[in-house]
Amino acid sequence: MKVSELMDPKGVLLHAKIDNSADALGILVELQEGIGVITNGNAYYNAVSYRETFGGTTAIGGGIALPHAGNAGVSVPGISALLLRHGVDWGAPDVRAVDCGPPHGEPVDLVFMIAVPPRCESLHLQILARLVHLLSRRDLVEALHNASTPQRFVELIAKAENACFAD
Repeated sequence: MKVSELMDPKGVLLHAKIDNSADALGILVELQEGIGVITNGNAYYNAVSYRETFGGTTAIGGGIALPHAGNAGVSVPGISALLLRHGVDWGAPDVRAVDCGPPHGEPVDLVFMIAVPPRCESLHLQILARLVHLLSRRDLVEALHNASTPQRFVELIAKAENACFAD
C-alpha cells in the first residue's frame, strides 16, 4: 500500500501556528477524524500521547516527527500531516549545541500522524519504513515546506513515492 494513497488533502494542514507538540497532536487527530480515519479521537489522542511520553519520541530528526499508534479508535489506515510555521520541541534526537550551552533537539515543523487499526502491525511498519525512506530525501522535504496547497503536498508525496518504489 502506498503512503500517498493513505493521505487525503483534507487531512493536511499547512503553515499552522501551533506552539507545542500536544496541540499539534490534537490538530492531527481532528484532521484524521475529519477524513473518517479515526472514530474515537479521545482514545486515539490518548494512545499517541502515551506513546510519545512512555515509548520515546517519534521525532526522527531533520525537524520531522511521525507520531503513531495502533488503536481501536481507528477505523481504516490513514495519514494526516501538519506543516508548522515555527518548529516545536518534540524531543528530537538530532541534538546540537547552541552557544556552547546544553544541547537542544531540533524543533519539529513537519509532522505526519499514522493511524492504523489494531492488529495491523505489518502495515504499520511498512508505512513507517516508507515515510522514513521518503523523508530522508532533502529535495522532497524542501518541496513539502514550499507546497502551496494540501493537494500539492499530497501530490509531492505521490510523485516521490512513485520514483522510489515500484509498486
